[in-house]
Amino acid sequence: MPRPLSSSAQTWIARFAFIPAAIGAAIVFTQVPRQLLWFLVPLFFVAIYLCVRNFRLKTVELDGNDLLISYFSQQIRVPLSTVSEVRGGRGGKSPIKIIFRTDTDFGQSIEFLPPHVYSMMWPWTPHPLVMELRELVQASLTGKSR
Repeated sequence: MPRPLSSSAQTWIARFAFIPAAIGAAIVFTQVPRQLLWFLVPLFFVAIYLCVRNFRLKTVELDGNDLLISYFSQQIRVPLSTVSEVRGGRGGKSPIKIIFRTDTDFGQSIEFLPPHVYSMMWPWTPHPLVMELRELVQASLTGKSR
């Protein structure tokens, strides 16, 4: 049975949370005095940037020595041995990035949100899942199964 590596709920919230903010900012633009536009225009562009960035987040599960990667209704299976690098997840809140040796249906790399860690993490420390994935990739390359 596949083990979820990403938080499905957090991924959906991250994908859609900034859309109402961007729409709300656009509506406010029409009714706000010109003096406040210098503040709202950058805020609007930040909301649009976060919408675009977060919309690319994938949902990831671990099934033996394979990663099951989902994006809406499309799902692919990628062997751990094709992973070249795992990075990110700093402070337990930023996305984890997986870079592959070869292209997949989703490209050369993917990003996903790890599950929330309910303990204090320093901003520069990686999420525990990053280290676990690195170990699993190393084990798959040396032929050891976990």
